[in-house]
Amino acid sequence: NSMMEQFNAIADESLTVIRSNMSTGVIEDIRGRDLFPSDYAGNTIAAYAQSRMDSLLVEGDVEKYVAAFDMDRLLKRTERGEGPAILVSYCRRASGRRCFVKFSGSASRNPVTGDVDAFGIETECNAEMVSGILNEKILPRQYDMVTYIVSGWYGVVIGDAANIAKGSIFPKQRDGVYKEYIRDQVLPVVAEDEREAVEKALSLKTIAENLKEAESCSVDVACHIGGETFNKQFTFYAVDREREFYILLKSDITDVLLKQLAQNELLASALHEAEQANAAKTAFLSSMSHEIRTPMNAIIGLDSIALKDPGLPERTREHLEKIGGSAKHLLGLINDILDMSRIESGRMTLKNEEFSFREMLEQINTMIHGQCQEKGLNYKCEIYGHVDDCYIGDDMKLKQVIINILGNAVKFTPAPGDVTLLVERTARFEGRSTLRFVMRDTGIGMDKSYLPKIFEAFSQEDDSKSTKYGSTGLGMAITKNIVEMMNGSISVESEKGVGSTFTVSVTLKDSGKRGQETGEIRPQELSVLIIDDDAVACEHAKLVLEEVGITADTSLSGAEALKLIEVRHARREFYNLILVDWKMPEQDGVAVTRQIRQLYDRESTIIILTAYSWEDVIEEALEAGVDSFMAKPLFASNVLQEFRQAMARKGVGGGTEVRKAELKGRRVLLAEDMEINAEIMIELLEMREVAADHAENGQSAVEMFAQSPVNRYDAILMDVRMPVMDGLEATAKIRALDRPDAKTVPIIAMTANAFDEDVERSLQAGMNAHLSKPVEPERLYETLEGLIRDDR
Repeated sequence: NSMMEQFNAIADESLTVIRSNMSTGVIEDIRGRDLFPSDYAGNTIAAYAQSRMDSLLVEGDVEKYVAAFDMDRLLKRTERGEGPAILVSYCRRASGRRCFVKFSGSASRNPVTGDVDAFGIETECNAEMVSGILNEKILPRQYDMVTYIVSGWYGVVIGDAANIAKGSIFPKQRDGVYKEYIRDQVLPVVAEDEREAVEKALSLKTIAENLKEAESCSVDVACHIGGETFNKQFTFYAVDREREFYILLKSDITDVLLKQLAQNELLASALHEAEQANAAKTAFLSSMSHEIRTPMNAIIGLDSIALKDPGLPERTREHLEKIGGSAKHLLGLINDILDMSRIESGRMTLKNEEFSFREMLEQINTMIHGQCQEKGLNYKCEIYGHVDDCYIGDDMKLKQVIINILGNAVKFTPAPGDVTLLVERTARFEGRSTLRFVMRDTGIGMDKSYLPKIFEAFSQEDDSKSTKYGSTGLGMAITKNIVEMMNGSISVESEKGVGSTFTVSVTLKDSGKRGQETGEIRPQELSVLIIDDDAVACEHAKLVLEEVGITADTSLSGAEALKLIEVRHARREFYNLILVDWKMPEQDGVAVTRQIRQLYDRESTIIILTAYSWEDVIEEALEAGVDSFMAKPLFASNVLQEFRQAMARKGVGGGTEVRKAELKGRRVLLAEDMEINAEIMIELLEMREVAADHAENGQSAVEMFAQSPVNRYDAILMDVRMPVMDGLEATAKIRALDRPDAKTVPIIAMTANAFDEDVERSLQAGMNAHLSKPVEPERLYETLEGLIRDDR
């Protein structure tokens, strides 16, 4: 079972994965076609081995391959309990590119059938072939780039391939054609009269000649970068001459110089002064942030309350909306400046915590879809392949990166237009997964000459756009810095008047958590039908359900689905669950549901899927017989949870909905030193019939709570930054009081600072939640509903 799980998990990340029965000599399953002329599932292992001969490039490898697949020898190896068999060969892939391929095979006797089941994996292993050379000859020396070259194709092993804006000769990407790298990045920084000689000296033909007898050879190149000249030495090692496999090293003279300078006392003193100035700047910006945020929060708070007045004159409403928009823009600018300051000073840190990827994606989709809807744009989010429910990393920073890019896509895309987010897991290795986020828009685009500058601070392609679109010029610089802190990569492609595509890749730790427990539901016993006119969405939904053992049928239209249901109904084999897309041509999801209910009553649970907001259709959908609603893209835990709750509502099975406290008639203690902010909060609470007692600082809040009857307060809203006693100290004193409700009363932090360390400090002090100012009414109500309990 363990080997089968691994087989399915790694199939997508390998060139080929094979499952065979060595006792019968038959291949039972094979994934991947890169190195094969046709499908060999069901054929003999001997035929498979023979078919591989066409891709082998070295005669010695052919002999090794034939010997490796000798059945008698393999069976004896298994009986002796030896570890995996490993074979490395030099191959030609389907694209024509040559590379090293490692075959690793393991076998085990099946305790039921008595046969020997074998599993084989083929992966490209150029980088692994480099490792021995790295350890023996390269690592003891100092290099700023190490690259392997196989038949004209390079791959970077060591080196930062991102810093290209200032004329660096790092490759623009991690792998590619060696000739193009030399032509596009090395020759442009070489003096014109030296280019021909350098190009010849660095050509693979010259390198091959120099390495016929020698183990290594070097080429010195004078590179003119940033107004200075550096002598870069390119060294080549011969790893395998017959297979055209080399290692390229570029010695870094600049790093050596910098280390020598760093030892200079004058430079050390200058660095110390710079650090002190940087710390003072950060403290000033933080203080300035609080002073500016306070009146801005008041403006935004009063603005939001005033706009709720239905009798507000239209002209006054327009003025208030402009005031609120200006205040939010200023707050956004302050946030960007603070983020850049923290990045430059090295104070921005990353969390390494388990988080729900599903919930993060839902939050992003809710925000961006709302923005697109307001502007008349189409928004779509799709997941290709399998993505886990949970990962370990910093979800807040990752969300900030994606929202920054998608927010710009919305901002710079005129209606009608499209904004798209595509998510894909591109690799999985040793407990880590690499996720790629592709964000496309059909907006105004950018000129190709501007793209190298897009990630520079305060960079604007056209300064007039900052006025028109409200851009600060810091968002992309912050985004790139965060991505690089996560050891990820970011790239952009754009065309004027056509649109832009940003691609972000980050690697996160796998959490091992497979989403929420299935409870009383037995996934393997469920029968599910997916109805969606988008074939990619259908396949993705089917894939995520298969991950938890659910077998699903798919249909691309309502008419086709009704035929499937009719056949199942005739057999008295009903679908337990039907997932139907809302927006479909000919018949939408509500119409399909109505027809299903008319023909087959309520035998199946029907859930509407949508990438849009369903508020406008909810009444019609419920009247048609829809049991519940779910947002795209799907995650298996979501489907099971919603199915369980839908059955509970119908009285079919167990399951409860998320508990929410009734706010009417509750009383809270509000600790806020700014009178205007207190007035706003009290008015917001009164809108939900919540009473509030006001304390003007932390000391007063402690005294009012200590003197109040037990359980008088259902919650405490605590400003963190107050005179006399701040919110953190007040919280600690309340928690230390000798009374039964001191430990259980929910305490919610309110602060203008939304940095991670601020949130962490509030939680460490004993608070239960953290709200950033200006506090949004719905977020306030949701937090209170989730934390207030009657069983304290």
